[in-house]
Amino acid sequence: MSLDHTARPHRVPTGAWRLEPADSTVEFTGRHFFLLPVRGSFPVRSGRVELAPDGALRHLEATVAAAGFETGNPQRDTAVRGPRFLDAERHPELRLAGEGLADDLSLTARLEVKGRATPVPFTVDELTERGDRVVVRATARVDRHACGVGGMRGLVRAALLVRVRAVFVREG
Repeated sequence: MSLDHTARPHRVPTGAWRLEPADSTVEFTGRHFFLLPVRGSFPVRSGRVELAPDGALRHLEATVAAAGFETGNPQRDTAVRGPRFLDAERHPELRLAGEGLADDLSLTARLEVKGRATPVPFTVDELTERGDRVVVRATARVDRHACGVGGMRGLVRAALLVRVRAVFVREG
C-alpha cells in the first residue's frame, strides 16, 4: 500500500515487526560552511515496531552504530567518531524511540545521542507492504547541536536532513 497523506490508510500493517538491518539505511546530508553538501550514512543495528489493530503506534525502537559513521572522507569520519562529535568509543549507539502516530503518519520520536534524548519530528513519506515485509521511508530535520554534537560550530551547520529507509519483517 502506498501512503495517502490526506488520511491514515485503512490498512496500516498492524502487529509486531522486526527491523532488517541489512536492508535498512540511515543517510544524512549536512552543509559545510562553504555551503558544500556533506553526505553520509550510519549502519543500522536493530529495531522493532509494534502497531495496534487500530493502526496506533504502540512502540518503536531502533539503533544505529556511531562507529559506523561514514562520509567517504576517512579523516573527517575519524574526527566525527571522536570525542568532539559522536564520541563513539564511549557512546557506541544512537537510539531512536517513539510512541504515538499522527493521522498523517508523522511521528515525533526521541533521538538519543551521547546519552542526551532530543525530540525529532519524522515525516513518513512512503509506507509499502510487500507480502511479509513493510518498507517505510521517512525524513527528519535534526539539529545536531540540540543532540549534543557541537564540534566545529563555525564550520559545519547545525541542521542535518536525515533520510531513513526501514525494512520490517513480521515477527512470529
